[in-house]
Amino acid sequence: MITVPVLSTTEAINHALDVMTNDMKGSFVIKLFSSPEEIDSFIRNNNCELVILDFTSTDLRCEDFYNSLKTDTTLKYLNILVIVADEGERMALEMELCPNLLLCVNEREFLRNCTRYFKIFSQNVQFLYNKLLQYHLGINGAGTFVCDNDSADIVIYADMLVTYLTNTSRIDMDGKFLLQTSLMEMLLNALEHGNCGITYDEKSRWLESGHDILELIANRNRQPEINSKKITIDYNACEKETSFCIKDEGIGFDWRAMLEKDIQPDLHGMGIKMTERMVKRLAYNEKGNEVYFTIGNSPNAPEFTKKDLKIDNFKQGETLNIEGSSPEKLAFLIDGAITGTFPNSKKIEYLPGNIFIPLFKRESEGASFTVTKDAKLLVIERALVDNFFAKETPFKTLFETCLKVVY
Repeated sequence: MITVPVLSTTEAINHALDVMTNDMKGSFVIKLFSSPEEIDSFIRNNNCELVILDFTSTDLRCEDFYNSLKTDTTLKYLNILVIVADEGERMALEMELCPNLLLCVNEREFLRNCTRYFKIFSQNVQFLYNKLLQYHLGINGAGTFVCDNDSADIVIYADMLVTYLTNTSRIDMDGKFLLQTSLMEMLLNALEHGNCGITYDEKSRWLESGHDILELIANRNRQPEINSKKITIDYNACEKETSFCIKDEGIGFDWRAMLEKDIQPDLHGMGIKMTERMVKRLAYNEKGNEVYFTIGNSPNAPEFTKKDLKIDNFKQGETLNIEGSSPEKLAFLIDGAITGTFPNSKKIEYLPGNIFIPLFKRESEGASFTVTKDAKLLVIERALVDNFFAKETPFKTLFETCLKVVY
């Protein structure tokens, strides 16, 4: 259960949060505050991992409080969700970078999607910690999202990724526009043409009749076999470039024919060609249900402590055997599931929410680790984490108490 302090006096926002907690019983506890001083004390005393600041509550000096959090080096573990009045205010806030910013949303979108936001946070709790820990460790920012077959969900996932990569200086403002456009195009293709199976001709007829494509997607999602499909988003932010892989559960398509087409003014169909021009590299698997693309990072992107660490992939049923392993390494579990069997016959199942797997910790010698769901691991030196936690006690406390992570 995650406790979320909220600085707000806006009745509609507080009501939406109340509805969310009832819908998601046992996942979140909301603590409302009407004073920056009180919420600041609560955050520090409880090692909160997420805070909501309502800029529409103009009487609370939320903007001043946000600016103080941006410069506070003792709160490196804190994720901030900011609610603003409109898109103009959102764009202005996002011009000033803050690594702790999780999302900035306008009030209308928050009220419409409050429960949806928190459902996504609950399903991807590891992202709240990994994105900040990996950034402060100076290593790859890597992770995986599994997205429901929903048009509103893909917008939130794209916003989270773009906000993260922009505010950690991996991409600049020019790159932000290109990434947002490319991500949304590829995610919409995965949703529309991949999982929903909407053909080019079918979409053309639908649009020509004056309908919205979101209506057609909603119609398809009434079929349980389509609604249950997922979209997987992998990302790996290295020092010089960031790569993405988007995979749907559809039958694929003739991507070669689409890439060979000339760009023409039309209702639709040029998204892949436009994306190809905006990114550094674009490629598909043979079937056409996985797309890979890469963008160049900002020249001002932070230097890494460890250069472009490799992500190891393991198939279900494999026993972990990582090249170059030693007693002093840890692994970020990026995706999948792993079961550790220890000499005392104790078994522990590791999921991405566990953050670390102590694969090579001395206490684990004699243990075996079996992949129970296809897994991706980012292996790092244990000393890197130890040294960081030695300096950042609140971050370590959060891991050990709130997350109950044993590393």
